[in-house]
Amino acid sequence: MHSPATSLLRPPYGLSFPIEDLVLVRHWAEQRGLCMIVALDQTLDYADFEEMLIVAPPDRKRRTLTIWRTLGSVFLQVPHGRPRAFATVQEALASLRPAATKRSALMRFFSRS
Repeated sequence: MHSPATSLLRPPYGLSFPIEDLVLVRHWAEQRGLCMIVALDQTLDYADFEEMLIVAPPDRKRRTLTIWRTLGSVFLQVPHGRPRAFATVQEALASLRPAATKRSALMRFFSRS
């Protein structure tokens, strides 16, 4: 009698996004002169992610936002900030506001505290 094989693979922590969310983030980024980069099959702190969204200026020298999704939440993280959980991508993007600065030609976005 054969026993079923057990999988040695762990399910990913971070899941992929629905197409509607990808279009929303891309549109949001483009309105602000930023680019959306889809990073596939990422590993961070021993957690596997199917997809992470990175929002950055066109020169891509620094990240403005990192967004990932789990089974129950969408996480948004700004540089040097802590990840914050939201129910939807729309809520995550709505939590951002432009920084008050005249130096930068591109707007930088930071989370409200």
